[in-house]
Amino acid sequence: MNVKSIGATLLISGTMLGAGMLALPLISAGLGIYNTILLLAFLWATMTYTGLMLLEICLNYPEGTGLEAIAYDLFGKSGKWVINISLLLLLYALSCAYIAGASSIYKNDFSDYFNITLPSHTIAIIFTLIIATIVFISTKAVDIANRVLFTSNIVIFFILVITIIPYLHGHFLVSHHDSVKYAFAAIPVFITAFGFHGSVPSMVKYIGRDKPKTLRNIFVAGGLIPLIVYIIWEISMLGSLPRFGNHSFQYVAQHGSSVGVMLQQMQIFIQNNNIIYLIGAFSSIAMFTSYLCVSLGLFDSLASTFKRGNNTTDRLMTAVLCYLPPLVFTLVYPNGFVPALGAAAIFLTILAILFPVLALRKLRGKQHQIEYNVATNNMALFVVGFIGLQVIINQILTLNNAVPIFN
Repeated sequence: MNVKSIGATLLISGTMLGAGMLALPLISAGLGIYNTILLLAFLWATMTYTGLMLLEICLNYPEGTGLEAIAYDLFGKSGKWVINISLLLLLYALSCAYIAGASSIYKNDFSDYFNITLPSHTIAIIFTLIIATIVFISTKAVDIANRVLFTSNIVIFFILVITIIPYLHGHFLVSHHDSVKYAFAAIPVFITAFGFHGSVPSMVKYIGRDKPKTLRNIFVAGGLIPLIVYIIWEISMLGSLPRFGNHSFQYVAQHGSSVGVMLQQMQIFIQNNNIIYLIGAFSSIAMFTSYLCVSLGLFDSLASTFKRGNNTTDRLMTAVLCYLPPLVFTLVYPNGFVPALGAAAIFLTILAILFPVLALRKLRGKQHQIEYNVATNNMALFVVGFIGLQVIINQILTLNNAVPIFN
């Protein structure tokens, strides 16, 4: 790989790595580490496969053609609106998750570092206003803030992994209470950790449609890096806190599956304040950068959908549409981090699994120039499509407490 390809690979990895990984130990505690690793690997393979399907689709259109335009060409106005609405709802759901998660984390930070107790709703408002201000200023301001914070967080993560190893408890990881039944609730949240599909058209434009094998390698490697990071993260978190007891993941689940509560419980078993500070810093920065990037995407999508310009008045109106609905949701439902991530999985599944399957089947039924042909057939398309439908059904059942949930 040349420097440009390496940069593109890291961009794909950066799209997946974010605040969503904070929910992984919360939702996988009942599964156990071995089931968790198997499920993560399976979903990485599935999402990478649909990403390669989307690559073939994009290579049959002019460079710069977005998913909306492809959906319009293949499915007409109805397809275009399904993609538009799914994208907006995905970004709104992620926004709700990140504001809720930030309220929990920063409430814990203020208490631990400054001995200040602030209500969750106050933190949610302040956090949202800071993010909104940066996005309102300009995309360049977002880029600068994200570049500095994301780079810092990579360094923090590696320091954390090295320093936490002596404090891991092997017997926390090995347990006869492991249960596959909790996979139904975990799958939708895990899916959100591997979403990069919205970046496929941009990568085709950036690398060039004449390099399909390079693009394939970028998407495979770009997803493999987060998979490795997630596995290391799961081992570190699940090995730091027991599953059951007065101070455990069970306690965290019974108190709203809050990231802040999880960090408080870990303080009891990790007798090293530096490690707790590292976990807190990593979580805080990940939540900030994730919402910064997601809200920028939502801001631009809303501006495009409602045809708002770049002047101060139009940007202010777009900001209200972008930030007020998720903020109100969080104020009403402060423990919505994991549920909102699960809801986001429904819309991500439409964009990243069902759309590639249906679009590829439709495209191959037409006369088209095959720049890159992903290995698939009708049976494979059916299986992947079935997985996508199962993810949506699982999440609907989870929202209605109809599947086993670890508590």
